[in-house]
Amino acid sequence: MTSQEPVREADAARLLFVAGEGETRQVLERLRGTGLEVSSERVGTPESLKAALERPWDLAVCGAELAGLGFQEVAPLLREKALAFLVLTPRWDEAELHAALAAGAHGYLDMGRLAQVVLEVQREVRRARRQRRSELVASLNHDIRSPLNGIIGYCELLLLEEGGHLTPRGQRDLGMIKKSGKALLSLINDVLELIKIDAGQMLVERELLNFRELTEECADTVREQLEGKDVELTTQLTEQVYILRTDELKLRQVLLHLLSHAASVTPSGRIALTACAEGQEAIFTIEDTGGGIPEDELPLLFEEPGKGGGPPLGLVLARELTQVLGGSLSVRSIPGCGTTFTVRLPCLVEDEAG
Repeated sequence: MTSQEPVREADAARLLFVAGEGETRQVLERLRGTGLEVSSERVGTPESLKAALERPWDLAVCGAELAGLGFQEVAPLLREKALAFLVLTPRWDEAELHAALAAGAHGYLDMGRLAQVVLEVQREVRRARRQRRSELVASLNHDIRSPLNGIIGYCELLLLEEGGHLTPRGQRDLGMIKKSGKALLSLINDVLELIKIDAGQMLVERELLNFRELTEECADTVREQLEGKDVELTTQLTEQVYILRTDELKLRQVLLHLLSHAASVTPSGRIALTACAEGQEAIFTIEDTGGGIPEDELPLLFEEPGKGGGPPLGLVLARELTQVLGGSLSVRSIPGCGTTFTVRLPCLVEDEAG
């Protein structure tokens, strides 16, 4: 017999119960009491277990109520799928504890202490998610980013050494391959940044930076994106923000993502980047005359990718990086008139503040 919970949220803990209905119900009730979102399935036969193991799980919870599906029987299947599991018991038994640990269990838990069971489940879910993030980073680096860098490099080499022998169409096609490769590489890098932020591994290195130079570099980069469009990109800074103290790389990413988004939604008109000081904060605004954003979509604009209709990844990363820097990112928009993003950062140099 199989029972399933209908929860489908991407961030829900995915739990596979190889346990009786009573055990499963007790654990789930306590987990929900903590506010943890759970997507679960309970299996009661070897066949349903094998079918369930074809899908991804954060953790398996093995109970004591099912004959023929004790942890000794299911452990080999769980190990084969590299799925961590906990063993629940109605009463503590020292010999069974050693047998469970020898079988590969990550914990042996007394059902009489449900609070401890819940803590262990939460801990193992967090561990599984960290492991998946590490595996995703390694995969993106090794399987995708490295060969993609090679493709871009070969394109540049061919254009440099053989460009004169190619037809205009050949040069254009090779240039498009290079451009598309760089766009994909940028997307992969953004995903890796979000993974680091989510894992709490994003380090901030605050240092003095010449914001005037940084602004012009960002503007020049985005002007290339605007080639062929009737769009004017301007910058205006007050003297108090010429020199700032923050993480230069992260601030550059924030501005580039916001400016690139403005460029992508503005077919004609203008884009303006302005910066000034207000109290102890530097205020950056990126304003465009694009089509604007409907009011009901604004609350979803910085949600995680895959939620709320799938916002642009660059905007999600801009918001996350701004928060990492200790600041905030807000937006206002008028459909048909344009959109303004406002970044507030505590990055003024002390002598320039006020």
